[in-house]
Amino acid sequence: MTEIEKTAFDLIRAAASGSPYEIPETADLAMLYRIVRRQHLSAFLWEYASRLPDSPVRRAWERDKELAALKNLTYTEEKENVDRALSAAGIRFLYLKGSVLKRLWGDPSFRYMGDMDFLYEGDDTALRRALESVGYTAKNFTSRDFSHHFVFAKDPWFSLEPHFELFDSDDPYAGKLTGLFDRATPDPALPGRFDISEEDLYLHCLLHARKHIVHGGIGVRSFLDFVFLFRAYPDLSERERVRAFLSDEGLESFETRVRRVVSLLSDPSLAPDGEDEEEFSALFCAGLFGTAEKQFGNQLKTESGRSRFPRLRFLLKRAFPPLVSMAHRKIRAPLSWIVYPFYWVRRLFLMLFSRNRRNNTKASLQAVASFKKDRDSMGRELRYFSIFSEEKSRGEEARRD
Repeated sequence: MTEIEKTAFDLIRAAASGSPYEIPETADLAMLYRIVRRQHLSAFLWEYASRLPDSPVRRAWERDKELAALKNLTYTEEKENVDRALSAAGIRFLYLKGSVLKRLWGDPSFRYMGDMDFLYEGDDTALRRALESVGYTAKNFTSRDFSHHFVFAKDPWFSLEPHFELFDSDDPYAGKLTGLFDRATPDPALPGRFDISEEDLYLHCLLHARKHIVHGGIGVRSFLDFVFLFRAYPDLSERERVRAFLSDEGLESFETRVRRVVSLLSDPSLAPDGEDEEEFSALFCAGLFGTAEKQFGNQLKTESGRSRFPRLRFLLKRAFPPLVSMAHRKIRAPLSWIVYPFYWVRRLFLMLFSRNRRNNTKASLQAVASFKKDRDSMGRELRYFSIFSEEKSRGEEARRD
């Protein structure tokens, strides 16, 4: 970690543990604020920043805190409207991830949430009518064959992701975590609404974090979720059902690594080793949702275990995404298997006029060019979290069976 990353690290775990801390006068406040803002932790860390002398950075930090409080208030009111609409439509639903975890952070506004995710059982058309009745517009309402959730949005910043499954069908853990409603607690105040069980909340968060690590996008915020989850339920990791699931799915090493990061964030007396410091540096540099470079590096490393020609396979998948991937990007054409080649051509053509597409293409080409000489650093985060070893062992078991 750099000096400013160490300052951010000390600041975050002081806040997570409730310990006293003073931001050093010598710290580059602009760089510190940049790290904090990319992790969406401005509100969470405001108590410490509020003691800084007046400056543009301090004022920007305070605006972030006030906006987080406003968003939390409006999301709370919006959630009540959505809950009533779903219940009236006969939809059974339970909230996932941030919508549940926010309340464990002390002040819910501390925990940034981009959208509200919920798992539901019921008719898709009834779901759509219910959400449209409270002002939402369907942004992604394609066939269930192409994704595991739909997307609805409402001005100014509300976004919903109704899940009919927890993961896409090509995810290695698709269909592994089922029966959530059977273990959930019905809400007596509102028919149709359920509270997810503590064990299912933890296991889903673990699998979701793993997915983001593989895809190149995760930040410190995700591990702070686990900090507060363990604080609310200290025995969670040792519960019989959790241990059995982790053992059956080969996730014990991954969970051990997650708990290592959680311990470092929640215990200021615990010293990180060199490998830990490299990981936190990567988390700070990537921000909350990762970087294209990390994503492409992880994908190349993954392809190297699947093919003798990983770079060629990677480039072909980038140039001609699989049909499921294209459909997930809101392509809804009838007879899609016929017209998809035209979308591939269109995608390549639009790349010439889109800065983001050109930058992503440049990053993917750079990743391919550096893969051979930089093979050890590619996918370093996957090794830190023991993901490659798990996938290898799962593959070996499948071959033996």
